[in-house]
Amino acid sequence: MEGIALRDSNCNIPGALRGDTTERDAVWSVAMQWCMSRNLEAHTSGSTGVPKPIHLPIEMVCESARRTIGFFGLTARSHIHSCVSARFIGGKMMVVRALEAGCGFSYEIPSNRPEFATLSRIDLLAVVPSMMWHILKRKEEGTLPEVRNIIVGGAPVPEPLRQAIASSGLKVYETYGMTETASHIALRRIESIERPFIPLPGIDISLDCRGCLVIDINSGREKPIITNDLARVYVRGRFMILGRADNMIITGGRKVSPENIERRIAHLIQDEFIITSRPSDKWGREIVLHAPSLRDTGVMNGGDSQSIYKPIPEHLSRAMARILSSHERPRALITSPLSHTSNGKIIRNPL
Repeated sequence: MEGIALRDSNCNIPGALRGDTTERDAVWSVAMQWCMSRNLEAHTSGSTGVPKPIHLPIEMVCESARRTIGFFGLTARSHIHSCVSARFIGGKMMVVRALEAGCGFSYEIPSNRPEFATLSRIDLLAVVPSMMWHILKRKEEGTLPEVRNIIVGGAPVPEPLRQAIASSGLKVYETYGMTETASHIALRRIESIERPFIPLPGIDISLDCRGCLVIDINSGREKPIITNDLARVYVRGRFMILGRADNMIITGGRKVSPENIERRIAHLIQDEFIITSRPSDKWGREIVLHAPSLRDTGVMNGGDSQSIYKPIPEHLSRAMARILSSHERPRALITSPLSHTSNGKIIRNPL
């Protein structure tokens, strides 16, 4: 774990840092851009293609940081700790939040087993979903520092993890945002029942003609940000994400949202999985379950070991039939490893 004092507007940052130079340099670069540049350099996540460079106005970045500071009530006495790399927007913004709040900041090299070293209290902790299992274990063992607030981003929170967090007593918030919005623009407390995201102050939410989320950040941007995220919007701009318009599968003339299916069958498959599709002479495309954790099961139930497609275990097929309509049900299983972007998002590649 590394610690740096980010406390004043003159950007007086001690340089005696230890450990991984790549992460140290990334943190230092963000701090220097905050001090001296008109823009913060970042890259899109790459979940829908090759990551693209983007330059975010520092004014917009700082306003985003101040929204989070206000939401969590951070002050100069607070301490922020990041387990997310400062090479990505989530980690970059943790540095900026500490700079804007004038508070203590520390970071560690990202891993699925955060250490926290000698920290005794953390007011705001940033992680990705895969790190939460270890944090929950530390909480159960009584070895977790006092953590007042945790933000989880970078990927959706799987249903089994959601339930584990909800029963832990920790204050954990799922984030919604992207590089183009300078990290999250909305938060929701993780509870046993999935609640809508609540936009932060200064954020206006609407839908376009496709039913996709439109984000208007009141900080001098010329145009609203039009996303490909299908959403349902409620009063005061609260919203639920339904899936991605560009992930939609058309099978037998019907549109199917893979994310919608994933949410409905998440309790049946404990580990990471996605819904995808493959070509079909009959339907155009048909639904496929991609679940690496079922690797042995498919072959044991008669699958051809030379084919990437395996039969779905009978007990799972019956359980899904009780939940899904006929056109939504997976017709085959893939058990090869899932691909991820460099910041942990699953890459969805149609077969």
